[in-house]
Amino acid sequence: MPPYSVVKLAAALLLSVPSCFASTAASDAAFDRQAWMQDYRLLKRELEKRYSHLAWMASPGSGVNLPDLDRQVQAALARARSDAEARQAILDFQNGFRDGHFSPLNAAVESSASSSEPPKRDLSHDNSLDGCASLGYVNGNGGAFSLPFETLPGVRLTADGLVLPMRSGIADLGAAGKLALLRIPSFTPRNYPQLCQQAWQAMLERGGRFDPDKLFTDIMRAWYRETAQRLRELRAAGARALIVDIGDNPGGNDSGDAMSRLLGSGPVRSAPLWLARSPQGEAYLREWIENLSAGLPPEATAEDKAALQPFLDAFRAQASQWRQTPPVDMSWVWHEQRAFDPGAARSRLVQVAYASGAVDHLEPGRYSKIVSEALFWPAQSFGSQGAWQGPVYLLTNGQTYSAAEMFAAVSRDNRLAKTVGQRTGGDGCGFMSKMQPLVLPHSGLSFRIPDCVRLRADGSDEVAGIAPDLPVSAAPGESRRAMAQKTLQAIAADLAPRP
Repeated sequence: MPPYSVVKLAAALLLSVPSCFASTAASDAAFDRQAWMQDYRLLKRELEKRYSHLAWMASPGSGVNLPDLDRQVQAALARARSDAEARQAILDFQNGFRDGHFSPLNAAVESSASSSEPPKRDLSHDNSLDGCASLGYVNGNGGAFSLPFETLPGVRLTADGLVLPMRSGIADLGAAGKLALLRIPSFTPRNYPQLCQQAWQAMLERGGRFDPDKLFTDIMRAWYRETAQRLRELRAAGARALIVDIGDNPGGNDSGDAMSRLLGSGPVRSAPLWLARSPQGEAYLREWIENLSAGLPPEATAEDKAALQPFLDAFRAQASQWRQTPPVDMSWVWHEQRAFDPGAARSRLVQVAYASGAVDHLEPGRYSKIVSEALFWPAQSFGSQGAWQGPVYLLTNGQTYSAAEMFAAVSRDNRLAKTVGQRTGGDGCGFMSKMQPLVLPHSGLSFRIPDCVRLRADGSDEVAGIAPDLPVSAAPGESRRAMAQKTLQAIAADLAPRP
């Protein structure tokens, strides 16, 4: 006869079996497959209404097969036995688009009205160090190059990216001459606290009311001036060619377009900007109308307003037509692939302007400063344009995204630069109006949905990524230092005279 303890243990195990089965049964009963399917159908309908890259994703050129993806997700939801499996099926659907701007969000948002929320900081009495820090200006992307050029023989730094914004240096390519190196870690001025502190100090010295928007504009202008000055100094140091390192650059704002105008001397044309015919697209048109009418600075003259009037009329006419156009059925994307044609009604896209604003190119001096900057965002770089003359290479990799891709695309399409390295990540255009997240009612999953498209010179959507002119990839086991050396060698070979 077995010991009492063994009998007791066996009895306990036998008693636990029914509870396990009961727990599993309860879990299965709580899983509502139909509710998850309804969430999925809602997500697809919202993409049909709002997602600007949908027509591109539905084309063979995108490399994404939406009918196959849809079938796979529906089958996964049919197989799912738990909320976790159903959630993963929907996330796999989102990942299948390979668009970083179409991404899940944390739906939990803290209420700003909470009684525990501290009062807002009064920035008007802050010094430059405290003020810039409180506004979130921080060197969050570090100063180093995306490949360790600074560790190679023959490379010397001219700026570390810490004391001065943006690391820079000179590389000796031997017979190919000297190569200037400039690191742009991001295209958001908030990653350059040095420039914020300079602009803040200048604002204090001018006196007057503290204006964070004016501060931001001053920092943008200072960033273009700083970059132009650095490029001129590198050229004066004997560099015959330039590599701009935008590897691991997550993007930022429209400075990605303006910065390309610091390269070369010819006219630069910005990409056409297309928006999804959606409430978000209409909001963008309304923003233009507001900015060109009531949103002008107080010092705008009657001549300024007269110069802007034709553009204001054009945006008003477009907004009126927008409201009168019937909705477009995009459900075909889940059943077939069609060639990408942004002008076709089935694409549900409308060209509203350009990546640079209301016009794709503007010569300095054509209009007043107020009119120029209202119509053409790169006007903030006037005075810094054409700072570099000579060959240019842009270093890209799979973590080059968004505004950094904008910079690469406009530079490449205007033949200002060649790209070297690896294909960019493929985020393309993200949001031109306030982002309105989609929250699925059953699962609570929340997604942001892009509303704009920037078209390349070849007619493709920038979301496809920018392929390198000079591909450089790592061999198995190859170090990052070896990759840096291979990159310089590829540029040296490209600079060599052709036989």
